[in-house]
This record gives sequence, C-alpha cells and structure tokens, in this order.
Amino acid sequence: MSERLDTLTSWHADWAGLRVVVAGLDQTAFSVVDTLAELGCDVLVAAPGPPEELARLVDVVGASLETDVRAASSFAPDVVIAPTTADDTHPVVAGARENGIAVWGDVEVAWRVRDKIVRADGESADWLLVAGSDGTDEIAHLAATMLVTAGVRAAPCGGSVPILDAVRDPAGFDALVVDLSAAQLALMAPITGVGAPVPHSAACVHADEETALDVVFRHARVACVYGAADERTLRMVEDADVTDGARAIGVRLGTPGLSELGVVEGILADRAFVADRRTSAAELATVDVLAERGLAEPRAVERVLAAAALARAAGAEPAHVAQALSGAAH
Repeated sequence: MSERLDTLTSWHADWAGLRVVVAGLDQTAFSVVDTLAELGCDVLVAAPGPPEELARLVDVVGASLETDVRAASSFAPDVVIAPTTADDTHPVVAGARENGIAVWGDVEVAWRVRDKIVRADGESADWLLVAGSDGTDEIAHLAATMLVTAGVRAAPCGGSVPILDAVRDPAGFDALVVDLSAAQLALMAPITGVGAPVPHSAACVHADEETALDVVFRHARVACVYGAADERTLRMVEDADVTDGARAIGVRLGTPGLSELGVVEGILADRAFVADRRTSAAELATVDVLAERGLAEPRAVERVLAAAALARAAGAEPAHVAQALSGAAH
C-alpha cells in the first residue's frame, strides 16, 4: 500500500477506492472528509459525539460516520487522517501507529492535492508557512494583506480557514500563507518524500519547547524568517534542512543587522531585501502608523516585521508593505 500512497501526489492522481479513516470531526476534519470523498475515496469518520451539523454533512458528501471509534478498527483503512483535534492518544490513531498504517495530517493531504486549482503559469500556489508560540494568525493575515496589495492573489489559511478549503477555492490563489498549529507541526515531523511540503518561505519569531522548528523551516526555498532575539529560532534556522540558496532573515525590535528587518528611530527598516544591504535600508512604515492601527506593542511590531519579511521574500515592494499597514485593521 505504501507504493500506492507514494503515487498520490496530485489532485489528478488515482485516489478512487482508497480506504480512509478520519479521526474526529471539526471544521478541519470535515474539509478532509469533503476533499477525499470528492476524490472517490471510501471515507469513514470515527468521532464520538460529533457536532450535529457536521455529522449531517458527512452523509451529504457520501462519507460514513461511526461514533463508536473502537468499531472503526474493522474498517481496515489504507491511511488514517488525524486532524488537529486528534493526537496519538486517539484510539484510531494509536491503532494505526501500532499496525504500521500511514497517518497523515490535513497539511499533508492539502500538499498532495495542491494542484487542483493552478495559477496562470500552470504551477500550484506557493506556500508561506507561519508557526510559533505567539500571534501566528496575525502574521499570516498581515502577510497575505501585504501580498494582495502587491497584486498577488494571496490568502491566509490554516487557522479559522482550513487549508484544504483554500486549496480547493475555485478562484485560485498565487500564494497561501499557512498558519500552522503545534499539533499540525507534530504530524508533519515524520513526513518524508512526496508528502513533505516544500514551502516558498517560512516564519517563526517566537517558539516554545514544543514548537518543531525543524519542520517549519524544512525544505524552504527562499527565506526562513526567525526572531533575532529568540536564540532557539536562530539555532533551528542554522540547523534546518533547507533548499540550497534559501536565506535566513532575522527580525528584531532594534537596529537591524545585515539580512534583517528592524526598527531605527521609530522607522521599520528592511536591510534584507535591498540591493546594497551593507550600506542602505528600505523604509517600510513607522511605529506611529502602527500605533494608529493598534500594532505598536513590541510583540505586535515583531509580528508586523515577520509578515513584512515574508511578503518581501515573495515579491512585495516597500510601498506595498507601507500601503497595507496604513490600512491594516487590528
């Protein structure tokens, strides 16, 4: 079965008949159920006490629901999907681990089917990952806003919007700014080969001991944005298995060094994405402007800098960042 799973790297692959158990039922889990049912998989949801509306929709999309999770073991799945509410203590997930059955998270499913809607150039949307212990949703929303201002069809997802909903949006996107939870990172950690995301860039400004930073930055192609004041994020960037050529970009509240974004006399300055970063910097915004938007608290400024670094790495100009921040809502 592992050989077949290795072929499932596209929306257009042969998913028909794949037997899948989804452990739990929330909005993210339902996005997985809906996706795999559309692809022709045989999907069983194992969830005691599921939300009534979502339980009804499971039937509508052609999947099955089992509230006795122990009974789900007789389904003999080819793969088990563990959404963000299920961990290794969930009976279905634990049973899969014990029996050598593949366990995926919603991130891996979304990465494998990311080509349902492609850009004008025929490529899938770039992924920009955001993780950490503080304000990741705000970083994702700010970065997406900056990119939209730059004319990029971008959207934040992974928090209140399931990644698979964004991947399957008929409008399509050039870039997705993906907010990853600790649970999603934990499920990504063992991924190797075709199921492992290869993001355009990734950001983590603050991390606790539970944040799998090596997963956040792994395979990043363009930029790894870290907190210059957080030694753990710096160490993980240095040790990360990134794509050759990817740059480490620091953000700090003080004067930025080379390849950093920071603050100089109340001005947000970029010394990472300018032609001569040894002797010059680009002005992005002022702390006064951020204060008008409720974004002047130190942690908020760091989040703005991280978002700006991601947006700049993806092609936004300083004027786009400034314009987005002048109208940003807290």
